[in-house]
Amino acid sequence: MTPINIRTCVLLTVLKIIYSNGLSLPPSHTCVIGAGYSGLAAARYLKEFGQKFTVFEASRDVGGTWRFDPNVGLDADGIPVTTSQYKYLRTNTPRQTMEFNGYPFPNATPTFPTGTCFYKYIKSFVKHFDLKNNIQLRSLVTSVSRVKYHWDLVYFNTEDREEYGVECDFVIIANGQYVRPVVPNFIGLEAFEGTVMHSHDYKGPEPFEGRKVLLVGAGASGLDLAVQLSNITSKLVHSHHLKYNQPKFSDKYVKKPDIKVFVKNGVIFEDGSFEEVEHVILATGYEFDQPFLDDTCGLTRTGKFVLPLYRNIINIAHPSMMFLGVVNGVITRTMDVQAEYIASLIAGKFKLPSQDEMLESWLKHVHSLKYNSNKILYVNTIGKEMDNYFGNLTEEAGVARVLPVMSDIRDFNAENRLEDLLNYRDYDFEIIDANNYKRWYNGGGKRAEECPIEEMNE
Repeated sequence: MTPINIRTCVLLTVLKIIYSNGLSLPPSHTCVIGAGYSGLAAARYLKEFGQKFTVFEASRDVGGTWRFDPNVGLDADGIPVTTSQYKYLRTNTPRQTMEFNGYPFPNATPTFPTGTCFYKYIKSFVKHFDLKNNIQLRSLVTSVSRVKYHWDLVYFNTEDREEYGVECDFVIIANGQYVRPVVPNFIGLEAFEGTVMHSHDYKGPEPFEGRKVLLVGAGASGLDLAVQLSNITSKLVHSHHLKYNQPKFSDKYVKKPDIKVFVKNGVIFEDGSFEEVEHVILATGYEFDQPFLDDTCGLTRTGKFVLPLYRNIINIAHPSMMFLGVVNGVITRTMDVQAEYIASLIAGKFKLPSQDEMLESWLKHVHSLKYNSNKILYVNTIGKEMDNYFGNLTEEAGVARVLPVMSDIRDFNAENRLEDLLNYRDYDFEIIDANNYKRWYNGGGKRAEECPIEEMNE
């Protein structure tokens, strides 16, 4: 979207909003969409504050993207698989930046636990806060619309194959950040005779043993899959333009620039070189996606942004709709803070500013942002302002203040991951105080597999 178009969207959004002098939200029933990390955080605080709520989860269990599902495309109930979890995954950020407030991992847990360990942690969180009875599984939300003074929510029960409707006074959108894969339009892709998949459907390296594979992208998933595949494929061709300290992969690894065109048996790259490949894995990222929302929500939405959201949380047009996780450049713990903010608002612990004031705050935020190299303005980005963001939420709503040291850990880890890709997870962290932490080598090896979560529940 061009700068002119984004400004037009902002203007049209402003014109759509009906103003009021102030907002006070009465206690009532809340509908939470999604039982992943964010939705469960919301459930915990809503229950703690004595609110009535139901969490609608499409799959057969909680956990969101942390729950492994061996199915590709559609799950056992015939609905799209929403998790991007794969075997042998380890977190690429320290667990201290991912923990729910007041519910830490056992001290003996590696700083970079496995995906399986993190899933155990989420399951233990549900048990500890007794959230199961408020979670309605196998309930795929298909529609949310504004009707007079409430929200109409429709969901499809994948067990009895029937649709049901409920009324909600508040709606919390927590359906995740990694649901809609981005698939670029490559020239000639339709002519390629091999297999093409997005990393969303990647389950593990075994199917690619001894094969010629093209991996596209070097974000978090792209780099992780490069580590997993470089020693098992007969050749791993990695197309990306990331500038980082590339480690010494195996001799089977070949770095290539961006793709120019696909042909039936391989790819021609921008430098004119050709590589024959049998499989293509697109680690090309994700976009925001809330397909169940309609125009009555009063929002402007694309895969790149949702606007206007006060604090990247509150739907300014209809403040009884809130979002969790529609934010970039932050740590996972941010969603826990946002969840406490939302639950505190619903519980009447604080009042929002007027719509005029919220809109003015949002416009100032947008004005402070810069377009990236692709001329895209990521409106829902926090980035370097993360610590200020936490401070503002605490000042406004009294939510637990995330320690400033978390920003330092995030920034160090982001840089260190690119400097020492193969070894950065072989270190443990400990937070000393609000502004300091320490880090040490833990020996690597079997340390990564340790997961003392069971000890937490004894």
